[in-house]
Amino acid sequence: MKRTRCRADSGGLHKGTFKNRRGRFECKADGWKPAAIESRNRFSERPISQVFMSGIPILITGATGYIGAQLVFDLIRRFGDGVRCRVTVRDGSNAGFLKGLPVEIVRADIHDPVAVSEAVKGAEVVFHCAGLIAYTMNFRNRLYDTNVLGTRNVVNACLASNVRRLVATSSIAAVGSARVGEGDRESNEHSSFSEWQRHNVYMESKHLAELECRRGIAEGLDVVMVNPGVVIGRGELKGAPDSSSNEVLKMIYSGRLPLCPDGATGFVDLRDVAEAHIAAWQKGHAGERYIIVAENLSFMELFDRLASLPGSRAKKPFRVAGTAGLVAGFGGEIWSLLTGRPSFISLESIRQASHKAHYSNKRSLQELGITYRSLDDTFRSFIP
Repeated sequence: MKRTRCRADSGGLHKGTFKNRRGRFECKADGWKPAAIESRNRFSERPISQVFMSGIPILITGATGYIGAQLVFDLIRRFGDGVRCRVTVRDGSNAGFLKGLPVEIVRADIHDPVAVSEAVKGAEVVFHCAGLIAYTMNFRNRLYDTNVLGTRNVVNACLASNVRRLVATSSIAAVGSARVGEGDRESNEHSSFSEWQRHNVYMESKHLAELECRRGIAEGLDVVMVNPGVVIGRGELKGAPDSSSNEVLKMIYSGRLPLCPDGATGFVDLRDVAEAHIAAWQKGHAGERYIIVAENLSFMELFDRLASLPGSRAKKPFRVAGTAGLVAGFGGEIWSLLTGRPSFISLESIRQASHKAHYSNKRSLQELGITYRSLDDTFRSFIP
């Protein structure tokens, strides 16, 4: 199969229109866009009973992570013998909670293109959930290696193995958002990545990871991207990892973290995110992305919601802005540098948290048929 590759330079992807076996693709400043792509789901080409009777071979990267573990659980619970799940696990990762599940565990690091290629072989569907979340500057290189080059390795392996669909876990961090002072403009799937976002190391890495997905689309790969908001809530697989976001909310609830930024963002239940990945596989339109957000809340509204829960000891929030924000951000940067661990408080995360970001979930409601859980129910699932 002849593949068309796009070239990158310091100014971004070269513009032009190219053709491959699945139609025409235009390369624009913000990445590859399909000029003519089939909107119907190719899994509908076979009767659903025939598909599941054969046991669809599925690969999940990042299965020992917060989202990946819940996705594995949901796939097995919903489809049983209708799917054959293979999961990638890095050496040294805790995969004990996967024991007893009908999954094939393969040792593969997404930084290793050969190992990824071997893991992908034979899979019809790939869920790429592996990734790194960090906001401090000392993690810039690791973010690029994991989120960008790791995605590149997965995309290349899927192309080489003729995978039928890749569902990639992205983030609202890759969705364009208005700068402070530009109003409360709602972002959607077509919002272009903004220049100010490039200064945030995590946002930049997720944006570049999406460009790798769009390069795969241009070369003939069927890709759907899932863009969750801040993912919270308890998973359903015993022993699976928790998230730092849950820990932060527990700290607010217990009164140990009274710091409140000025901004707003979107939140969503972990279980809804896993269900959205499955819906993206079955119903998503090739080449598209879907924002997965249950509610948009200001951080002050978040504090109020947590303070209203029974037993809450949440204190009156202290506004983090100006000098206080700089001090907190520098403290997070220094702590991360000294410990070598990611910090959710950094100079860029404080700046990001000052943005009043709002995200539209209309497309996920209409095209994926997602029904979102109430955030109050989500809070109660993991806060005692």
